[in-house]
Amino acid sequence: MANNYIVTYDLDSPRPTHAEMDKHLEALGPSSLRGRVLETVWFVKFPGTEIQLRNYIAQILDREDLLLVVKTDRSAWTKLLVDDAQFKTAFEA
Repeated sequence: MANNYIVTYDLDSPRPTHAEMDKHLEALGPSSLRGRVLETVWFVKFPGTEIQLRNYIAQILDREDLLLVVKTDRSAWTKLLVDDAQFKTAFEA
């Protein structure tokens, strides 16, 4: 069963670019639902652990870049970049 994660990062080096990070997250494949919810914050529904997700994302990062992966089962929001209905259904059982 997939878990819900919030992924946020600061890219403090020339590479990866935001476009490269987008492609890297999109490459998680069809078993993962993902969407950018804020500028550098993604929602990811991923079948592995937070450590596995962190390790996958960290492959593309430079040593100056920052990354936080948080497992979550609840959320509240006002307005997101991703379709609110799609995001809401990710938290339904």
